[in-house]
Amino acid sequence: MNLHEYSSFDAIGLAELIRKGEVSPQELSRVAAEAIAAVNPRLNAVNEVYEDRIETPCDGDVPDGPLAGAPMLNKDLSFAEAGRRQEMGSVFTKGYVSAANSTTVDRLKAAGINIVGRTTTPEFGNSGLTDSVISGTTRNPWDTDRTCGGSSGGSAAMVAAGAVPFATASDGGGSTRTPASLCGLIGLKPTRGLVPVGPGRGEGGGGLVGPFAVTRTIRDSALLLDIMAGPASGDPYEVRPLAVSASDAIRRDPPKLRIAFTEENWSGVQTSDACRQGVRLAMEQLSDAGHHIEEAAPVFDWDAFFGDTVTIMCGNLATGIDGLSTVIGHAPKEHELQSSTWACYRHGKSLSAVDFQKALGGFNTVCRAFGRFFETYDVLATPTTINPAPLLADSYSSNPSDPVDAAGYQRNVYSNDHFVCMANTTGQPSLTLPVHQSGDGLPIGVQFLGRFSSEDTLFQIGRYLEQAMPWRDRRPGVHVAS
Repeated sequence: MNLHEYSSFDAIGLAELIRKGEVSPQELSRVAAEAIAAVNPRLNAVNEVYEDRIETPCDGDVPDGPLAGAPMLNKDLSFAEAGRRQEMGSVFTKGYVSAANSTTVDRLKAAGINIVGRTTTPEFGNSGLTDSVISGTTRNPWDTDRTCGGSSGGSAAMVAAGAVPFATASDGGGSTRTPASLCGLIGLKPTRGLVPVGPGRGEGGGGLVGPFAVTRTIRDSALLLDIMAGPASGDPYEVRPLAVSASDAIRRDPPKLRIAFTEENWSGVQTSDACRQGVRLAMEQLSDAGHHIEEAAPVFDWDAFFGDTVTIMCGNLATGIDGLSTVIGHAPKEHELQSSTWACYRHGKSLSAVDFQKALGGFNTVCRAFGRFFETYDVLATPTTINPAPLLADSYSSNPSDPVDAAGYQRNVYSNDHFVCMANTTGQPSLTLPVHQSGDGLPIGVQFLGRFSSEDTLFQIGRYLEQAMPWRDRRPGVHVAS
C-alpha cells in the first residue's frame, strides 16, 4: 500500500481492508510510520513514534474490535497509557511515565486500535497555540507559516496531513474544535461526562474538559463516540446515553430542526468575513433541507464570564500541577515551567475557595441563559473561530521570556476562541465541521451546539453537510500524498 492509497481511507475503511485480508495490521502500521516520517519534519507534530508497535501492532494482540488494526496517534495530554511517556509539553514532567491507562485508552485499545505514537501539545494545554519548550512550535499543514491552534494542534496537524485517519484530542475551551477548524477537520466536544476523563480524576478542568478526537469523516467520529462514550465505574455522575448509537443515527435524516445562528461574538470582537461566510453557506444548505433557520443567540455578560473563566482555568491548572507534584516528588520550580504557565499557576494558588465558588456562580448564570435559549431552539450555529489560522509571526507566544500577567495571558489564549469556549462552560455538545475555505484556501469551520446528549442530531447535520458541502478531498500543501 502506498501513501496516496493509504491516506484516501478513513479509519473504518482501513479496518475493512484488514478484515477482508487485503492488508495486514503490520503492513498498515509500517505505512503509518512512513507517513509520519514524510510530513513530521515540516510540521513538528509528533513527539514520539512507538517503534515496537510498528513491527508488533497492538503489542502483538490485535483485538477483534470495530477498528481492529487501524493506526492512531495519541495526544500527549489527557490520554494516559501505562508504561508510555506522558510529558504534557513541560520540562517539569519531562520523562514522566504513566502508571495506568485512562478509561478512554482502555476502550480504544479494546476496539483494536493501534496507538503508534504521541502528538505535541503546549504545556499542560494552557495555550491556544501548540508550542512548548520541550517540543518547539507545531505548524499548520495548510500553511506552515500559520498556527494549527491548540492545545490539540499536533493531533490535528497529523490527521489533516494524512499521516493517520484520526487522533485523540481534548477540549477545555476549544482545544479540539479550534485546531480541527484551522486544519480542516471534524472536531467534537462531547456532552459533559459522556466520555469519561478518569480514573485519575472525576472531572477534567472542573467539568470544562471533554476528551475525544479529530477525524476526517463523520462516520469515523460517530464510531469513535460509540467506542468511547459511557460512564466508568466510580464516575461522579452518569449522563443520559444517546437514544441510538451515533453510527446508527447518521444513517437517518434528522427531524426538521429549529436552528439559530449568529455571526456576532459575545465579546464584541469582529468576526472575519471568511468565517461569517462559512456560517451563511451552511445555513443556506440547511434551509434547503427544510430546517427552520433564524438569527438569534443567548445573551449574557461576556466580561463577567471571562473573569470567571480566568479563575476557573487558573485554579484548575494549579490544582493539576500540585497533583503531579505528589507523583514527581517535588513542587515545580519557576525554571521548570514556562513563564506563562508559572504566572497562571501562581494566580491559581492565590485564589480562595470563595473566589472559586463565586466563579462557579457566574458560570451558572451563563448556563441558565443558554438553557433558556435551548428551550426554543434545537441547535445554535456559529463560526468556530473568529479568524482562519493566524500567522505564527502575528501570534502571541506561550513561552515568552518576560514576566506574564495571568489574566492578560488568558485573553491571548482565547483570542480566536470566543465562540467555542461557551460549550465547555455549559457542558453542551459542540461539533465543528470544515464546510468552507477562505479566499486564500485556508479551512473555515462552522460550529454547531446542541442540547445535552444530542450528539446524534449534530452528527446527522454533519453527515448531511458532508455530502452537500464535501470537504474530504481537500488536501493541504503538506500531505503524505504530495
